[in-house]
Amino acid sequence: MAQLAIGTRIETLTGNVAHVLRLLGSGGQGDVYLVNYAGKNMALKWYKRNAFAEPTLFANNLRSNIRAGAPTPEFLWPLDLTKQKDGTFGYIMELRPPAYYEASEFFLHHVYFPSFKRAVDACLSIVTAFRVLHNAGYCYQDINGGNFFIEPRTGKVLICDNDNVAINGTETGVLGTPRFMAPEVVTGDAMPNVQSDRHSMAVLLFMLLCMNHPLEGKRSLVPALDASMQRKLYGTDALFIMDPDNRANEPDRKVHHNALAVWACLPQHLRDMFCRSFSQTALSNPNRRPSEAEWMFELVRFRSEIVRCSCGNEMFVEDGARSFCERCGKPANVPFVLELPSYKLPGVVDTRLYRCQTCVCAADVALDPIALVTASQRGNQRRLGIRNVSEGPWSATTSKGDNRTVDPGAVIPLRDGISFIANDQTIRIATHNPNDKE
Repeated sequence: MAQLAIGTRIETLTGNVAHVLRLLGSGGQGDVYLVNYAGKNMALKWYKRNAFAEPTLFANNLRSNIRAGAPTPEFLWPLDLTKQKDGTFGYIMELRPPAYYEASEFFLHHVYFPSFKRAVDACLSIVTAFRVLHNAGYCYQDINGGNFFIEPRTGKVLICDNDNVAINGTETGVLGTPRFMAPEVVTGDAMPNVQSDRHSMAVLLFMLLCMNHPLEGKRSLVPALDASMQRKLYGTDALFIMDPDNRANEPDRKVHHNALAVWACLPQHLRDMFCRSFSQTALSNPNRRPSEAEWMFELVRFRSEIVRCSCGNEMFVEDGARSFCERCGKPANVPFVLELPSYKLPGVVDTRLYRCQTCVCAADVALDPIALVTASQRGNQRRLGIRNVSEGPWSATTSKGDNRTVDPGAVIPLRDGISFIANDQTIRIATHNPNDKE
């Protein structure tokens, strides 16, 4: 199909007109154009003829999604459908802001996060968006590195190509993208659904954090991966490169050095999550894959375990254990820890507690911060405190046993023996003793 000419007018079902300004990019299904729509610059995805086996079914699903609206602002959701023109059609969506880059650009090392915390923030944005999407009864069907745009300085994420989204269990003819499809979809034993989304999402998270595909170890190091080999690698014989019980597909020390380096530094609880996601049990039984809520709990914990050394390097401090900077050799400067019922977090500037760590809550408020560690300077002394950034008061107990109320915006000092109740959770402050874990 020839591309749309500049200046082409495309009428939409709502009575608006999209004026084609220029081509933005091309893909397997069609082309994306910059258009002027209702006086505003927008994007038009224009499908190739015969892009779908069931075009009417696909268009009806798009209409349904447009009526329902976006589950969260992170989805660049279809806003309007065009009328048929030359045997095909398209839809209108918001433009991607210029500061956002495809996730695949990060995989190829063309773009970098300024810190590991920003990479974790991107992972949290992805997990939260899909938790809301799945809770609403949808599945995405085609998670891949080209459908996620990330702002590296903030870790904010926008998700495009939402024309693939459908009610869970609905078949639209979309199977997904090679390398990201779940094993049961690769083998043809199942169509995309919420559980296959969870496999694809875990692949994306591993690639963002470890810069390697979780199933591409030594077995992938061949001159060319033909269709039969891909079916084995991603489907029938899929094997996690970090599988603790089977090293047949382990990383090559030269080719996969990034993955090996990051994996060695990750806290054990996060390694355990990836091992669960890509275990033989989860690869063969989709119902055993971790949920978005489980990923969220591990990632918010991990975010607070990232501590910056005085030399500028980031290190991971798990559960108050002794940690040394791999760049300069200095121990982590963690004067206090925040003790939650099941683990400890470093009491350093920018450590955050989220709503999901302190109570059962809805997906759309799970990442609302409720506490933030801050620092103030008094003369030559730098004092750490924890600010109530929630909407309600805390009940705090001083080191002497006195009770006080901590209103929103107020700060209590980080001091051994102080505790406070935020939502339903008691958090205790203690002097850091790294020898506790030895």
